[in-house]
Amino acid sequence: MQRVVGLLVLALVLFWIISSPESAAATVTAILAILVGFAEQIVEFFRALV
Repeated sequence: MQRVVGLLVLALVLFWIISSPESAAATVTAILAILVGFAEQIVEFFRALV
């Protein structure tokens, strides 16, 4: 069951990328920017501890 759901999600993501690559790229860029922000805050936190 879990494998079927995973394959379905993968198929939907691939369909989304193929049908709307600009939107997919913008979404990935936004997600990466959020992750970079989190990483920068973690580094800043540990620098403040030192």
